[in-house]
Amino acid sequence: MTDITGASIRLDGVVKQYKGTAKPAVQKIDLDIEAGHIVAFVGPSGCGKTTTLKMINRLIEPTEGRIFIGDRDVTGEDPDKLRQSIGYVIQSGGLFPHWSVSKNIGAIPRVLGWDKARIAERTEYLLDLVGLDADTFRDRLPKDMSGGQQQRVGVARALAADPPVLLMDEPFGAVDPITRVRLQDSLIAIQHELAKTIVIVTHDFEEATKLGDKVLILSEGGKIEQYGTPEEILAKPANAFVEEFIGSGATLAHLTLTRVKDVDHNPVVTARVGDSSREVINRAKAAGATWIVVVDDQGRGRAWPSLDEVATKERISDYVDPRLPTVAPSSTLNDALDSMLAASQGGVLVTDGRGAVTGALTIATVMAVIRGQLSDARADEEQVTYSDHTEGTA
Repeated sequence: MTDITGASIRLDGVVKQYKGTAKPAVQKIDLDIEAGHIVAFVGPSGCGKTTTLKMINRLIEPTEGRIFIGDRDVTGEDPDKLRQSIGYVIQSGGLFPHWSVSKNIGAIPRVLGWDKARIAERTEYLLDLVGLDADTFRDRLPKDMSGGQQQRVGVARALAADPPVLLMDEPFGAVDPITRVRLQDSLIAIQHELAKTIVIVTHDFEEATKLGDKVLILSEGGKIEQYGTPEEILAKPANAFVEEFIGSGATLAHLTLTRVKDVDHNPVVTARVGDSSREVINRAKAAGATWIVVVDDQGRGRAWPSLDEVATKERISDYVDPRLPTVAPSSTLNDALDSMLAASQGGVLVTDGRGAVTGALTIATVMAVIRGQLSDARADEEQVTYSDHTEGTA
């Protein structure tokens, strides 16, 4: 079991009222967040979710109330020192554009007086943790990276000084859907390794249910409408506001609770560049496979040619398929389907936290699970309707 390195967060009667406004942006809010948990703040625009997040590290000062991190009342602490002990990630990474990746990641450790060797070691570790090769990226400038790569560096920078708390404000809102899924999975893998306390603001309920151990649903003025696990909220919405917010797709939203790790994977036959094609084909046929996965030295997928394609050359070629669809064990079945559709493939490769291929998932497996879930959901709805009817006639 992973040691928890996060700290609990408690908001005690926290209010934010801006001068000249009749209503508070955040009314009196009481909230307990367990150490080592991810909590997602979600709600309509203007509900105060970002204001509440920023009050935790006092980028916005609360008008009333107290904020605790662990046993410390941080309400009166020096805000600059407080922020040095809290990781903070914003949309698009927020990197310093003229600084290299390594200089960006080392920003807070340098302020804290770490020596160069310690910063270099930490940078190397964090780049590996967020799935970027240190030799390739440490000297690169943000403008020479994709949006997803910049966001990974932003997460690494926020974790540089090993803070107990990580605050994330719409961190994946500016990237394409497939990159977003991979960043979400990367965050879950990081959390499995580090067990920080993470608070994430999102406008996307599906993202909230995927990432959050608990979800906080806010309405206008920072009013808490419901705070619970995704399963609790989907099964028993607290009121009409929550029902309307999660929408008529609540039944389908249950699909976001089923992860790739929860369903059976198909084994795959792997090969390395330069391997004998004949030997690989014989291994694949013995396993009943019609295709293989070409992997690099770390076991990460490069391509998945059919046996007919393999047979055209004496040795496995170094071709890299840029459309290779992959998902992590933490990916949802919706993610898996999206990846298959985006790549126009009937399956997807399953990878571990470091990107190594561990198996495959076919569209047939996913659809079978979905059909089973929809059947269960219809049975539940019929049971509720029957109960309502019998109560009405009793």
